[in-house]
Amino acid sequence: MSGSSFRAAVPELVYRAGTTLLAPVVALFIRFRSKTSYGARWRELLGDVPEKDYGNPVWFHTVSVGESMGARPLIMEFRRTRPDIPVLVTTTTATGRAVYDSVRDLVPHLYAPLDSPRAVKRFLDRVRPRLYVTMETELWPALLAELAKRKIPAVVMNARLSDRSRDRYLRVAGIFQELIGNRLTRLVCQTPADAANFEKLGIPGSRITVSGSVKFDISPDTGAFAKGREFRKQLCRAAFPDSFASGGPLFLAVASTHRGEDSLMLDIFRKLKNVLPALVMIIIPRHPERFQEVWELMGTAGFRRSRRTLLEKEAASSGFSCPEVILGDSMNELYLYFGMADLVLMGGSLVDIGGHNPLEPAALGCPVVTGPFIRNFRKIYQEMAARQASRVIPAESLLAELQELLGNPRELQKLGAAGKAFIDENRGALKKTLEEIWLVLDRETAL
Repeated sequence: MSGSSFRAAVPELVYRAGTTLLAPVVALFIRFRSKTSYGARWRELLGDVPEKDYGNPVWFHTVSVGESMGARPLIMEFRRTRPDIPVLVTTTTATGRAVYDSVRDLVPHLYAPLDSPRAVKRFLDRVRPRLYVTMETELWPALLAELAKRKIPAVVMNARLSDRSRDRYLRVAGIFQELIGNRLTRLVCQTPADAANFEKLGIPGSRITVSGSVKFDISPDTGAFAKGREFRKQLCRAAFPDSFASGGPLFLAVASTHRGEDSLMLDIFRKLKNVLPALVMIIIPRHPERFQEVWELMGTAGFRRSRRTLLEKEAASSGFSCPEVILGDSMNELYLYFGMADLVLMGGSLVDIGGHNPLEPAALGCPVVTGPFIRNFRKIYQEMAARQASRVIPAESLLAELQELLGNPRELQKLGAAGKAFIDENRGALKKTLEEIWLVLDRETAL
């Protein structure tokens, strides 16, 4: 055993023992305390998935909504081009699962096992995948160890590694190499900088390639977007029958909010209304368990309010008055909300969550901006800002910049057009990533 292997052995044993003990506790906590809707399927977190023939599938893992939205076009294209090979997708969250609900007949879904040796073994015994493909930074030691033991190749698509993470891993480079690096078959990186950072951690360049980000190859739901546009017109006609022809209200959509952001935006909205009295704000919480909490905040703030799930019925009634704030309390309808909006502000960026993906609204030409906390998507936002395709707005400037944009239709149009052009120019990673997956599959088949 080499020195680095010996040094890695002790941390791995401690990790395996700890996760073996903690996994049932975590699963039970999720079952009894989490409001996330796993339902009876919570046991899948322990690898207790239905016993059936999964067909030796390619297993794609996409953690939550952002990763799932980015990976879904690639998975569907893989399914279309290789119909002879079954696929399976796992997510960690119920909101990630919802991204695949409409294609579950073609792409079966399971919840991913917690990274515990027992849960991973049970999952792999039942599913028997021929290839594991994960998204971005999902590198779990127990899972990768069991995959390597069974000679199941592991591919990371859309792989990214920031300078900060690289420096942190360099302190334990030998352990990283033994527990993770040596167990990865192929890394398909977003940028040359990501590839260079993985090489500095000891992963050979022969196992690394650069594709760009598959998140640019999104296929936006134009039907839902158009439905949102029409829904907005219906609201405006119902609420302003005499003045609709000369223009209705402005709509600001605040997408994927987290606790602390809703109250902040309600305060800002009150000030915006002094200058833009026809403004309507749609708040779409990131997690469905917060719908009621945000609804109560809207009531406490004293605004006329409505819910997406009630709005169509209300608009059809006599004497309808357009709400000032709308709660986006439906799942899997982000594109509809984007269709209603004159401007989208991405949540997760007004408190220190790390921001959310701006590419989905931008792909449809919808103007999109963000608050200051964007570490999860810093490169994308910086590139978009450099192209005047989005704005990263400091907290102290949020009111002023939102007021400026919402009061300037020409600037909104320019921002939306630049965002769409930015997406279109960066497409192509999907094809390159699929080619890398096919190469690994074909090589493994030939062995």
